[in-house]
Amino acid sequence: MKTPRAAEDVSPNLRPRQQTRLDEEINMGDAHDARAAGSPEAAASNGGTIPPRRSSGSAAANTPSQATSQAAPAPDVTTQIMQMMMMQQQAMQAQQQQFQAFMRQQALFQREMFESQARANTQKQKADPPKFNGKSSEDLELWLFHIEEHLSAYASERNSPDSRFVDMVVPFLGPEAMSWYREFKNTLGDSPRVWAVFKQQIQLRFRDSDYDYKLLSKLHNLRVSGTQQDYTSNFMLLLSQSSMELPEMVKRWFYQQNLRADTSCHISQNIPKTLQEAIEHAQRFEDARSARPRDTVQPVQPAGNKKTGRASTAPTTRPSSDATKPPIICHRCGEPGHIAPACPNRGTTGMQKK
Repeated sequence: MKTPRAAEDVSPNLRPRQQTRLDEEINMGDAHDARAAGSPEAAASNGGTIPPRRSSGSAAANTPSQATSQAAPAPDVTTQIMQMMMMQQQAMQAQQQQFQAFMRQQALFQREMFESQARANTQKQKADPPKFNGKSSEDLELWLFHIEEHLSAYASERNSPDSRFVDMVVPFLGPEAMSWYREFKNTLGDSPRVWAVFKQQIQLRFRDSDYDYKLLSKLHNLRVSGTQQDYTSNFMLLLSQSSMELPEMVKRWFYQQNLRADTSCHISQNIPKTLQEAIEHAQRFEDARSARPRDTVQPVQPAGNKKTGRASTAPTTRPSSDATKPPIICHRCGEPGHIAPACPNRGTTGMQKK
């Protein structure tokens, strides 16, 4: 059934007999135009070439391509959005890294501040080491050790390749040593005054050239003048001042050769391999010696008990003081035992003798 086309707006200028066309008429007109275009006459008029027919399928196929070409700008917008998101994410990561670096810097600053305060408090509690005046009677090695222990909180500055640690040591130099330091500073010029170089140069200046030989002589001549502990302390003090690395057997020989004969013999029986073992054996032997009981004095036995070997336990009787007095004699009758007023012979006169 043919459906009439939707009514078109009637123009006021239409001809009286003009009417709206139906769909069938329109289709028939299109088919007629196509046949006319494909006819030989039309081909001859177009230069002898027949234009290809355009099918409905090709027309339908062109429709999606046209839609795709119209929607082509969409991927560009998506790419721009993704790029913007990536840039924002990178900016956020950069901000986080900057914040973390700032926090690490703050933590490092606070830790250094606390360490400096702790070192300052520790230094206040320590007594200042003695000044080194450069005299021959002073122990340079002991003074250097004292300085390092006093400034032990500044170990990083002591090992650093700059002049900070030496600058802290300079106030503990006496007049003569300070004169040497002025020369030492002028010699180095702009070079840093490292602690290792300072120690080496001050030892060359104020220590004897045959220092090690004299030190070994002191170890050889050391004697036991007090307790074993005192001897060990003096020996270790001299040994700590040596700049040479002595073998353990040599250290043991220096320690043992001046001990008491019985103590040295006891150490040799145990065959120690190190100095520490020899010190322990000597100390234990001396402790055992002091813990021995002293000899007890035996009581003198009386002469009457030599056969039995036992002391007499019977109490000895002392003579009474009355036995030493002369007897009482009566002056009236001459008889002992009573005095004249109590004489029974008071009626008689004179002395009656039996």
